[in-house]
Amino acid sequence: MKYAKPTYLAFFIAAFISLVVALFFEKLDLLYIYPFSFITIVIIYIKEKKESINVLFPLALIVGLAGGVLIIIGLGQCVPEVSVCISLFYLLYIRLMYAKNEKQKTTMRTYIILLFILLPILYVYDRVMCLVYDEIHEDFIYFAIMVILMLMYIMFALYYYIRNKNQANLWMLIAAANLAVMNIIITINELYMYERMFTVLAVFCSNLMLFFSLKFMLEDEKNIINDFS
Repeated sequence: MKYAKPTYLAFFIAAFISLVVALFFEKLDLLYIYPFSFITIVIIYIKEKKESINVLFPLALIVGLAGGVLIIIGLGQCVPEVSVCISLFYLLYIRLMYAKNEKQKTTMRTYIILLFILLPILYVYDRVMCLVYDEIHEDFIYFAIMVILMLMYIMFALYYYIRNKNQANLWMLIAAANLAVMNIIITINELYMYERMFTVLAVFCSNLMLFFSLKFMLEDEKNIINDFS
């Protein structure tokens, strides 16, 4: 069983320890364990893909990790830096999705479904932005660009899955869903009201995002199936 391999076990252990640290220790203590989840995912990807490595994925994880570290240090103290890192992360993920989806005809029905799904998401993010505006008004442009790219990433993940319900697109949609929840939690937790359980939930969503992003990248484009394996 592939999940019994040392590299996978290392990821699961790192993910579990990060949850324990988030639950019982100070937030800054996450700096000592949080990077290991990203490192193990990169190692698994390189070992599994071997010759067909897409360097954009490790690069996306590196900038994502940099943004995560800055958030742990304090989002309110470095909004521009976090926004730049996370914006680049979303751009790279959008490019990865595009590369794995061949051009296909899209019907009007797809756009209508996408619109109805996105409307409540847009409303929730608008309310959250209004909630924390006073804390980020000096760096609002940086933050707004990051949020726009984040919503574009979620939109593309939904679009590609609605258009082509294959296994790879399902994994990325799950990753996007976790990122959507994580971003709301982090924004409220860092800029409005801190709650330890929010940190735990954010770390949990981050680990799920990493795992399902890996599954997306490891899915064989030539043998994509519609059923769970």
